[in-house]
Amino acid sequence: MAKCWTCGTHVSGYRYTCSFCQSLTELKSLQKKVASHVRDIAQIQQEGFAALSNTLSTGLSKIASVIEWGFGEITWQLQQQTDLLRSIDHTLKTPSETRANEWRRHAEELRRRGALEESEEFFLKALNEYRLDYRIYVGLAETYLQMNRFDQARTFLEKSLPHAPRKEIDYKSYSYRLIGHIQACEQDYEAAVSTLRSSIDLSPTYEDGHYDYSQYCAQTGNNKACLSSLQQAILAKPLYWYLAQKERNFDPVRSEIERLLSNIYTEASRRSKDAIDKAEAALNKSREAVSEARGVLIVSRDKATLSSSTMCENAEGRLEVAKSKVASGDYVAFLEAKPLADESYVIANNALNTAKGEREHYIKRRAEKVKNAWSRVPGAFIGWPLLYAFLGWLLLGFGGCCIRVLSGYRDVSEPLTAYNHEGIFGLLIGIIGGLIFGIYNIQKELQ
Repeated sequence: MAKCWTCGTHVSGYRYTCSFCQSLTELKSLQKKVASHVRDIAQIQQEGFAALSNTLSTGLSKIASVIEWGFGEITWQLQQQTDLLRSIDHTLKTPSETRANEWRRHAEELRRRGALEESEEFFLKALNEYRLDYRIYVGLAETYLQMNRFDQARTFLEKSLPHAPRKEIDYKSYSYRLIGHIQACEQDYEAAVSTLRSSIDLSPTYEDGHYDYSQYCAQTGNNKACLSSLQQAILAKPLYWYLAQKERNFDPVRSEIERLLSNIYTEASRRSKDAIDKAEAALNKSREAVSEARGVLIVSRDKATLSSSTMCENAEGRLEVAKSKVASGDYVAFLEAKPLADESYVIANNALNTAKGEREHYIKRRAEKVKNAWSRVPGAFIGWPLLYAFLGWLLLGFGGCCIRVLSGYRDVSEPLTAYNHEGIFGLLIGIIGGLIFGIYNIQKELQ
């Protein structure tokens, strides 16, 4: 008995989707959403898992497979947008090669619209024209899968292997993963294990391959390999932490899976909380340093703002977001919280160092002002009073003398007496004025 490609339900023969898959209206809406907006497939899958889990009360064990395989068409579309597969276009130079590429694109669009027989026709025309393009083989295989012709899909996936490009991953791994899933649909898990072993041997960091390999190992009793690959898949792609909770292929080792998931969850929680505690401690130190720098700034009377204060606020903002994510208790939120807390820690340390530098700067500025103020003390209490006293004595005394002469005084002694009296008054006024001006200059230096 075979299994449905998308959800893993037992069916009478090869089926890309079954009645259960077709009933998932949430999945269909999400597929349309992804098709119309090129986005990260992992994010869309996670949204789909949350939507389906929250709205359906039965059949949850099937949902994990639906989320993993229900976006197969879209996943392949996004794969073709990678630099590695797009670079194939640069190798197409002859008229027949470019014609084959146009037919391939035409076939892809026909399949996307559901015109599978016409899609097959154009893929075969493209293949007859040019046999070195890996995308033609996989595109044709995807078409055969949707036509429920799994044997032909496997044939063309196997033919794709010599033409698979290689960079971040070896695209043979992608083909092997699809072949392995066909074998799993036939419930030939031993063959699926062997095929997926080839996939991850070629691309050791291929998280999708590791996830499928772990499922098939669970079905064949290879618990150690199952747990090891599942952990590697989850650490590379957190979505699999959620899917593994509901994936039926893990039922033979469910207790071990739950223990692994719990350990991964606990470790993620611990790491995020440790990062938050570390950032909190650094932030407290930076707050103290900023407070000291602000106190020195106030004493120095400089009209400036502290850069360290702005940095400290920035660190506080990131830390608050990290804390809110941890408070949610969600696994992915833990993973998102740690880098935020780490950023907060770095910014807080920078704020601490900046605050220390600003404190030292304004201490020096205050010392310079005090030094300059002291340098003005002799002038303030001696120089300026003497100068102003002389000017006051001269101006008021001479002025008083002139007024009396012009007023008709005949006795020469009277203007001289007036000169002395008013000169003394001018002298006193000048001393007071000189002191005021000197003190003003001292205060100005201290501003």
